[in-house]
Amino acid sequence: MTGEAQTSEDAIDATGSELKRLLLLVASLSAVAAVSYALPALERVRPWVAGEGVPIARMFQEGPTALPSFAEAGLNTGSGVSDSRVAEQLGDAVASNLAAASAEEPGAIPVPPSQVTPSGPTVRIAPSEYAGITQEIEHAKHLAPFFEQLARTAEKKKGAITRIAHYGDSSVAADQITFTTRRRMQKRFGDAGHGFILISRGNMHYGHKDVVHRSSDGWEVFSTVRNPLRKGWYGYGGVQARGKSGQHATFATPKDSPVGTAVSRYEVFYQRYRGGGRVVVSIDGERKEPISTRHGSKGDGFATYEVPDGPHSMRLRVSGGAGVRLYGVAMERDGPGVVYDSLGLVGARAQRLLNSNADHVKRQIAHRDPDLLVLGFGGNESGNSWLNLENYEKELVQVVRHMRAGKPKMPCLLFAPLDQGERNKRGKVVTIAKLPQIVEVQRKVAKREGCAFFDTFSAMGGEGSMAKWRKSRPRLATSDLRHATPDGYAVISSMYYKALLKAFAKHLAR
Repeated sequence: MTGEAQTSEDAIDATGSELKRLLLLVASLSAVAAVSYALPALERVRPWVAGEGVPIARMFQEGPTALPSFAEAGLNTGSGVSDSRVAEQLGDAVASNLAAASAEEPGAIPVPPSQVTPSGPTVRIAPSEYAGITQEIEHAKHLAPFFEQLARTAEKKKGAITRIAHYGDSSVAADQITFTTRRRMQKRFGDAGHGFILISRGNMHYGHKDVVHRSSDGWEVFSTVRNPLRKGWYGYGGVQARGKSGQHATFATPKDSPVGTAVSRYEVFYQRYRGGGRVVVSIDGERKEPISTRHGSKGDGFATYEVPDGPHSMRLRVSGGAGVRLYGVAMERDGPGVVYDSLGLVGARAQRLLNSNADHVKRQIAHRDPDLLVLGFGGNESGNSWLNLENYEKELVQVVRHMRAGKPKMPCLLFAPLDQGERNKRGKVVTIAKLPQIVEVQRKVAKREGCAFFDTFSAMGGEGSMAKWRKSRPRLATSDLRHATPDGYAVISSMYYKALLKAFAKHLAR
């Protein structure tokens, strides 16, 4: 046998050996796959389950969801892909609201002029102002008193201020959902001031846009979320700040914001008590009447400082040996216009609002006198696998009544949570099972208690929307699968604002 023939036979033997090894490997993998279907605990390693794409092929199909050019949308960056692609991936509502999601240009849509009638000017809402929404305000008839006040504001009646109190969790504490809504409302109906701000954020992820707010590091912050105060006096914003001599805080108008650049009235919310100390107040560097929090009995205190309408800076400083207990500062103008109080509590569930003393909250709400109460909770509740929905419904009813006690006829709106995601056993991002159930409980409670309801979850696209938003470019949701990015919050705020406008337009038509 020649050398060439021997080499050829060796190659054939080697090929056959490799083929046997390959077949053995395939057989072994097939056996492992078969076992994964037999044992529930191995579900995550199954090569395929019903509802998933074709194995291997889906590796080339999945990827970032491209969004349209943010330059075209009024934002800063983007990929330049058509709106039709976005609508296919994220739904018509998200696609059509990207153009309105620019926080830099909240007044981009032209405002129609008021009509003049024998009884005076009448506000008009053009359909173009709320175009592109698929999720409307439910039970909007309960907002009639709020819309009546908003109409007076829109008609520029003297002193007509429309106040909105929006309580919520971390999405509100960071002023994400609320600041875009505030800008749009104030650009449309008038800027009556920034509204209420806590004295100090402490170690909370708390911050407001369109205002200058600074505080020293020595304030002790007590939140209704952890409920450390036995008496439950947390103030209008749900947070009490205690400071000793030298602690200070500043509240000023910004220079380069689309709203909030003027103020004509500061109001300090504080607690009066037997051992209370003194607060030195200065505005634009000029000393004003100080605040003495010392009083024979415990109670609520409010100190108002009028200034010429325009840019100003207020500084509060604790003076003397005794400490003080402060709740916050409200910055307003004489109107007409809208004030949108962002009252977020990091890590909050709706039930935590019940930690505030009922009589105290009643007095605080009555004094602030909001025209609309918004309660935006449910995201943190969805992570509790042990949550009993019947108990949750009862507690939510208590919360609504607790917060409306200071103004029983005050319109209210339950603001449903964002989609909340988690990874299933196979690592796929899915909606937390409790979330849709929580949304339905909120819808039920809103109807029962005479409140309006905005289904944020459905507005985003319903089940699985957090997964889609996380994969978009630029991202609309963060990697924690619980929060939106600033761009995502702008889209949510735009849909909410437009839903309010459409409900207002229907009210005016009636």
